[in-house]
Amino acid sequence: MSEWVQGLKRAAIGRGVLLAGMVILIAGCHSGDRSDVLKDLSNLTQPKTTTLGPIHLAAEGSEAITETCGKQSFENARNGLIVSQTGLHEDVFALRSRTSYVSIAFGLDDALRLEEVLRKKLNENQQPAEERECVQQFVGYLETLTDPMVEQDKLTKDLDAAAFKDSTREAQEELKREQQKAEPTPSGRD
Repeated sequence: MSEWVQGLKRAAIGRGVLLAGMVILIAGCHSGDRSDVLKDLSNLTQPKTTTLGPIHLAAEGSEAITETCGKQSFENARNGLIVSQTGLHEDVFALRSRTSYVSIAFGLDDALRLEEVLRKKLNENQQPAEERECVQQFVGYLETLTDPMVEQDKLTKDLDAAAFKDSTREAQEELKREQQKAEPTPSGRD
């Protein structure tokens, strides 16, 4: 990482510590209950998954994976980063945050976006062989989590389309039968 980026990180950390100190000082002077101050401070410093947008979520996940793959094998990186695998559309898996160690839930769209970002990173950047292999294994692992859901969604969509076509055809046939019943039959009287 460049010195400039490291300098920015140090400055951001310094500002965060200063802000936390000010919050404790102000809240501590005006609050009789110290546990409320600490709880409020922890709520301020803990990132929430809802504040991360889809692009930021994929970037955060990609950075966590590539950084960890640079230091560890795939198995160790996966065990350290993947908190849970629910297999639900809302939360395909949860990834541990590099900074706060809270779990960040990735829905199906987020997981697919993360796969795409990792593939682009593999194609654009030259990484050491071990790191590259680890990232490729992560992409493969994510595919094993998302591909069955994508396939199931496709089948469900096809079934829904077929059911819609069948119901449309049945409705048209019913409409023709009703129209035929409503038409007067010619009688022999004039």
